[in-house]
Amino acid sequence: MTGEIGRNDLCPCGSGKKYKRCCIWNSQQEPQRSFSPRFRFESGSYGGAGSFVPSIACLKQMVNKWDYHFILVDPARVYTKEEPAVSEAEKDLQAAFLQKQQPGSDHAVGETLRDKGYISVTDFNIVKE
Repeated sequence: MTGEIGRNDLCPCGSGKKYKRCCIWNSQQEPQRSFSPRFRFESGSYGGAGSFVPSIACLKQMVNKWDYHFILVDPARVYTKEEPAVSEAEKDLQAAFLQKQQPGSDHAVGETLRDKGYISVTDFNIVKE
């Protein structure tokens, strides 16, 4: 037995859906932090060249892929290196999910992040490594 998840098995994210109808398209990436089948949140950094701020990307599930829906940044915390910005974003995202009142309520996650000082960025550019 390989321990792999079959397409018709229940999704390990806990949604109650079959894997093929939920997170199969995300299987090449790290596990989801959100248990919503429609949205996924990822921590990161925004900026460059010695000026990085914590960022959180919200990705929306489309047919066979994930598209960036919006990006949140905390412009009040600027770091000269990328790693501390990513670490802070990760901590903030974990705290936001702890504050989530209703299972599946991604709106509550957004409100918590807004209260922490995150704002939405328009016309963002995603740099892939």
